[in-house]
Amino acid sequence: MSELSRVKMRCRRGLKELDVIFQHYLERHYPSASPTELQRLDELLAMQDPLIWDMLLDATPFPDQYADLIAKLRVVND
Repeated sequence: MSELSRVKMRCRRGLKELDVIFQHYLERHYPSASPTELQRLDELLAMQDPLIWDMLLDATPFPDQYADLIAKLRVVND
């Protein structure tokens, strides 16, 4: 299984909204993502859906190292 295939499988979440957000990220940002950003994505995907959702909605504070990735995930209509 390729790395992209593995990430695509991990991006399939329990919340449809997260599926849409991560699919957009994979299409727009994944191909040009730095190794550091890919590491942050991997860490984020290890978290529970409600926590990810709350971070995206700014209902839960997130560590600074995720700021750039969260910003990209929040922009779905670019």
